[in-house]
Amino acid sequence: SHHIKLAIKSSSKDSAPSQPKSTNEPMSGRVWDCLQAAVSLRQPTLVFPVNDMQTLEPLPGLTSGYAIRDSSLPNHSFVSCITAAGGSVPSQWDSQRKMYIPSTKGDVKHALRDVILLKPGSTVEDVFLTLKNMGALEGEFVRAEGSSRIGEKSKPVTKSEFVGKHNRILRIMTTKRKVEWQKN
Repeated sequence: SHHIKLAIKSSSKDSAPSQPKSTNEPMSGRVWDCLQAAVSLRQPTLVFPVNDMQTLEPLPGLTSGYAIRDSSLPNHSFVSCITAAGGSVPSQWDSQRKMYIPSTKGDVKHALRDVILLKPGSTVEDVFLTLKNMGALEGEFVRAEGSSRIGEKSKPVTKSEFVGKHNRILRIMTTKRKVEWQKN
């Protein structure tokens, strides 16, 4: 409560509210400011799921399925804008076919390619369930290991442990793994 009051004070000094205040409801703008301040105090947690803690390669289930079919991916027009502005195309984008395609066996693995946004207070089990719902993992949770940055030695983490900056790179092992020949 004290932090929200401070955030409201600082946001009201720095800028006008994003939501216009209604003349009929003078408190509506302040309520909006309060909600924005509360949300800004709890940023999402970033988690990088990997298949290997040494190479940091992405999970095969994300590469072959979710990573190329999700509707939130940039479409052809957006990719054209990215390249016109001097950027590079997304990792699974085929410029000739103008579509996303799964990588083949000999392709380069992109370290920390995938990221999942979770609400603060999420656990390793929440990451597992999210990846399972996305189709990236199958089976039951066995164990997990995590680290905070590239090059750091991974440490075992329990499924009830909270996810944060200390273990944001995660490898989750299950009773069933997707192997290349089993995907079709």
